Amino acid sequence: MSAQRVSGLRWPAWLRQLGWPGLLGAGLLLACAGFIQLELPQRRADVAQAESDARRLRRGLLERANGANGASRGEATSRQEAPMQAWSRLWAGLPDEGQRLVLQGRVLASAAQVGVPLQAVQWQGEAVKWGPGLWRQRMTMPVQAPYPALRTWLDRLQREPALSVDTIDIQRNDLTSDQVQAQVSVSLWWRQPKPKQELP
Repeated sequence: MSAQRVSGLRWPAWLRQLGWPGLLGAGLLLACAGFIQLELPQRRADVAQAESDARRLRRGLLERANGANGASRGEATSRQEAPMQAWSRLWAGLPDEGQRLVLQGRVLASAAQVGVPLQAVQWQGEAVKWGPGLWRQRMTMPVQAPYPALRTWLDRLQREPALSVDTIDIQRNDLTSDQVQAQVSVSLWWRQPKPKQELP
């Protein structure tokens, strides 16, 4: 008996017609069917459980935040804090004029630390009319940097207590690149010494 005859006796005709590529395809189809029947329901259950956990966590965080807000509101109400007292606390937390160079340096240093090269800085300072003794230093900076670095820098800026981010104008010319061009404008705030009153 030849090898072809032996192999012909072992394999049904429809399997011989499929050949190795067909057998491989049929095996993959069976594996997919097994995955759909056995593994997919477990994965769906895992996803549903994760979604449920996320909803529960979110609900818990919101309840805690609302509880904390309610407690702080209650404390504020019980103290009956006047707006002038709140302004006094805010005023006391602002840096004085002697720290202006440190504040400006932190803005520039934080950009360098995260890889945002500053091409230029436009400075504009003014005494705030509605707040005697309050100084506002505007810094306008055109930048070209990777978007993640720009985002990290802006996040660091927003953590500065005496700084406000005024405007951000972001443009991306090449959609395949993470490089963006941006115009970032921030304001630094500090207390100026009150002018000494002349004695009569």
